[in-house]
Amino acid sequence: MSIFMILLVIGVTIPAVSVLLSALLGSAEDLFKASIDADVSAEGFGLFEVLFPLSPIIWCVQLIVMGSVGEMLRRSGNFDIVPIWIIAIIAGYIGMLIVNNCIMLPLKRAKIYTDSIECLIGMQAEVIETIKINGTGAVKIIGKAGQAIYAAKCEDSIQINQEEIVRVNNIINGVATVEREVTD
Repeated sequence: MSIFMILLVIGVTIPAVSVLLSALLGSAEDLFKASIDADVSAEGFGLFEVLFPLSPIIWCVQLIVMGSVGEMLRRSGNFDIVPIWIIAIIAGYIGMLIVNNCIMLPLKRAKIYTDSIECLIGMQAEVIETIKINGTGAVKIIGKAGQAIYAAKCEDSIQINQEEIVRVNNIINGVATVEREVTD
C-alpha cells in the first residue's frame, strides 16, 4: 500500500468514524458539526482562515484529494515521486480551498446569521422600503456582526416611510415585525 493510498484511507476514515461514533453514542457532536463551529467569530473571516483553514474536516478533504491524485499519478507511471508529491499537495490545497470557501465558510456565516437573530430583537432599524398599511416593506438592521436586511411589517396598521427609524419586535420566517420608534 502506497503512502498516497494511506492518506486517502485516513482522510475517509476519520469523518466516517466520527459520524459513526456520534450516532452510536447518541451525540449530535460529530466532526462535521465541530468543523462548522470551529473558529466562528462575529468579527468575520480573515484572510488567514480563508487561505489556511483550521477545520478538521477540511484537513480530511485535503488528505482525500492528495491521496487520490497522488495515487492516480503514481499508477500512471509517467512521473517521478517528487513531481507527484508537488502535484498532489497543490491539488489537495486547491480542493481544500474549494470546499472551505464554497461550503464551510458559507455554513459558518449562516450559523452566525441564525444565531444572531435573537440578538436583533429589540434593536433599531432603518426603513429602506416603505412599510405600507397592512403590507410589507423592508428594514436594515445594523447589529454587532454586521447588517441584515429583512422584509418588514407593522401590526399597528400604519404606514412607515423610508428612512424612518423603527424598533424590531420579532422576526418570524424572515419577516421582521416592527413598530415606529418613539422619540421624546
